[in-house]
Amino acid sequence: RRFTRFPFKTTTELTVDDKCYVVKEICNLSIGGCLLPIETIHESGTRCRVRIMLNMPGEGPNISVEGIIVRKDRGKLAIKFMGIDPDSLDHLKRLALYNAGDPDKLEQEIKKHPGLL
Repeated sequence: RRFTRFPFKTTTELTVDDKCYVVKEICNLSIGGCLLPIETIHESGTRCRVRIMLNMPGEGPNISVEGIIVRKDRGKLAIKFMGIDPDSLDHLKRLALYNAGDPDKLEQEIKKHPGLL
């Protein structure tokens, strides 16, 4: 794995085609993707959008990323992040640094993969 993963409790939306799924926590999150507790019919290779709420809906910044479903297993979806705007990337980096068990290791991961995606 390229990036340190950590659990994160926050409302998150996954949009696939015209269907929006909402969860109250992320099983694990990293700079490169996430694992969401969602049961869906969508298969690996399906493009999606993930919105991680950092505040109450409609208030303040959120993290918004384009992704692709890379795996579904036992009611969980693994999403690889494929595209992110600079502001969302900055919020995601700060979130990861704050929540990672070893911030120094995460800093090295970010330096080693400056493009991240």
